[in-house]
Amino acid sequence: MRFLDLDLDAFLNEVAHFVEPDAGRLDDAEFTPWDEDRLRAFLEKQCGLSRNKPIDGWFVSQHDEAFDIMLTLVERGGRPLEVVHVDGHADLGMGDQSWVDLIRRVALPLENRRNPPRWNEGLNPGSWLAYAVTAELVGKIAYVYPVEGGDDLPPLYFRDCDTGSDQLVMKAFTRPGLPMMGTTLDYEMLCNLQPDVSLRPVPFSRASLNDYMTDLSFDVGLLCHSPNFTPQTSDRLIPVIGEYINLKDWPKA
Repeated sequence: MRFLDLDLDAFLNEVAHFVEPDAGRLDDAEFTPWDEDRLRAFLEKQCGLSRNKPIDGWFVSQHDEAFDIMLTLVERGGRPLEVVHVDGHADLGMGDQSWVDLIRRVALPLENRRNPPRWNEGLNPGSWLAYAVTAELVGKIAYVYPVEGGDDLPPLYFRDCDTGSDQLVMKAFTRPGLPMMGTTLDYEMLCNLQPDVSLRPVPFSRASLNDYMTDLSFDVGLLCHSPNFTPQTSDRLIPVIGEYINLKDWPKA
């Protein structure tokens, strides 16, 4: 099943990387949403969507809610999803401490990997996609990012710790005596160690919003609002996207 995963923050003139949880919406004088024609061109010409035949989908407020939707789809269908992740952020946990949990969680039974902790240093809106890979919900990822983005990739999750690799490899380090930097695990040293457990590689590709193009159709879609990472003016794009994806749970005015 092909899953088109859209975050509203992808369709701005620039991306906000660090915001406080209670900061409210972004300043619309600094962050400007795409115009409607540009968005329609992306959805129709680059993603192959049509207003005449919209796909089924969901509207969520925070992106970690996508994990639960994907889990339901995989448990019903039995096969991992092919995900096209259109976002201002990779959502693989760059910048938080979720990797400390994940390098142990990878070694746990699948049931445990599909029921991870929900907190700032676990599954959260910035790390959910790494948890979805660890839970074997995702069989392939294409990361589609704004033109000046795409560099927020955690090396530890890639083959040979090379973010230029075309494979994500989730790894576990569970043995005693792991290298430390003060009171915390030494991330860079872990990249030089052989893992105790590795999951099956997941093909990974990347393209900018300008360059992405597909001839394959999508089965379902999702739009994440990400209110802390978008200005109020971005909301006018939601009904446009809703013409191409039947957004379940979209709180229409």
